[in-house]
Amino acid sequence: MTALENERRNPFLEGNLAPVTEEVTAFDLEVTGTLPADLDGRYLRNGPNPIGYVNPAKYHWFTGHGMVHGLRLRDGKAEWYRNRWVRNNDVADLLNEPRPQSDWPADHGQFAANTNVIGHNGKTFAIVEAGSPPIELSYDLDTVRVSNLDGSLPHAFSAHPKKDPVTGELHVMTYFWGWGNQVQYLVVGTDGRVRRHVDIPTTGGPMIHDIAFTQKYILVFDLPAVFNLEAAMSGQGLPYFWDHDYPARIGLLPREGNGDDVKWIDIDPCYLFHPMNAYDDGDEVVLDAARHSKMFDKERRGPSEGPPTLDRWRLNAVTGAHTHERIDDRPQEFPRINESLVGLRNQFGYTAGIGAGFKQDTLIKVNLDSRKVEARNDTARYGYGEPVFIPREGATAEDDGYVMALRLDTETQTSDLAIFNAQAITEDPIAVVHVPARIPNGFHGNWIPDGQ
Repeated sequence: MTALENERRNPFLEGNLAPVTEEVTAFDLEVTGTLPADLDGRYLRNGPNPIGYVNPAKYHWFTGHGMVHGLRLRDGKAEWYRNRWVRNNDVADLLNEPRPQSDWPADHGQFAANTNVIGHNGKTFAIVEAGSPPIELSYDLDTVRVSNLDGSLPHAFSAHPKKDPVTGELHVMTYFWGWGNQVQYLVVGTDGRVRRHVDIPTTGGPMIHDIAFTQKYILVFDLPAVFNLEAAMSGQGLPYFWDHDYPARIGLLPREGNGDDVKWIDIDPCYLFHPMNAYDDGDEVVLDAARHSKMFDKERRGPSEGPPTLDRWRLNAVTGAHTHERIDDRPQEFPRINESLVGLRNQFGYTAGIGAGFKQDTLIKVNLDSRKVEARNDTARYGYGEPVFIPREGATAEDDGYVMALRLDTETQTSDLAIFNAQAITEDPIAVVHVPARIPNGFHGNWIPDGQ
């Protein structure tokens, strides 16, 4: 391949990262196996899906227009599948539609809401980070409004709020290049309004994709993927690059503390998109996360700086000391747990194996106590995305429930929603919902029971 041909290629526009071109609605989907009767709700997944031509030399995977995919399950049936672009002003203009209703002034930034989709206080939101607000969707995934959470959101939201299973509140870590050297922590109450926000000084302008918390602390990831003004001025798709001189550290913010109360602990340089979980163990905070050695250093169009691994840190909140160890060295990302244990001690985690070019690969279950790892072996045909755990009705064991994940069937070039017994993920799925379309590899999804 010549240098010119290589410049015209972009690995984040190829294979199952390539966008689809149509919005589809399909009813009464084919199901293999038996859908559990206690699954009553929607599986929703968000991801980038650019409209029209994009320049492959400049396109960054994280900047494509948002597209939400959804499947409605009820009474053992898969009632519908829908995919819809999330309408911000740019998307509406490209589709020749009226711009969406907005709670914000006309000059407030609207990036593509392409990263996650959540349910909270009876509403559905497509969300992204870096300064953009959430976009409210209808039950059927049509865009309703660009939201300010009933007037309570100061400015920016995040792609990764996490729900506290004890309080039902959302914990959110936000960033925006215009703030300079700080990030902002938010708490969204069960009423859907921001009840608390804390400005936290940082070394520079870090890209903070996710959040973790324990019962004592909120974790702040101040790591060396940082805002680069020169890149922003030159029109880079995502102006956040690796800074070899930037100190890597994790902050421990007391749950009701202020920005000056953060206890900073230096760690070896790395980047964390996604923590699996964190919890208190005496004076220490235990953090499990998918670790990247660096991010956006040589490859600045998407995450491709070496294989991510599942690692553990112990952070001593009194002495500032820390230890770091490898849990599993196979390439993996998108870690999830039984979310009734977010911020509490958990035994099991579920991840998506990552192949070359961030390709969807193996579905993985990890026993964090025994370090036993189970992985499926059907990936010659299927590539699994982010797993989501749903507890079974009346479950008493942590892993008594279902794991669902989208997968690409490489023989048919269509997608499935595969549902497994979480206690036997290497066995055949208990149900497979066959989607009459291809769902590109995206970022994050959730099971949203009706009423949430």
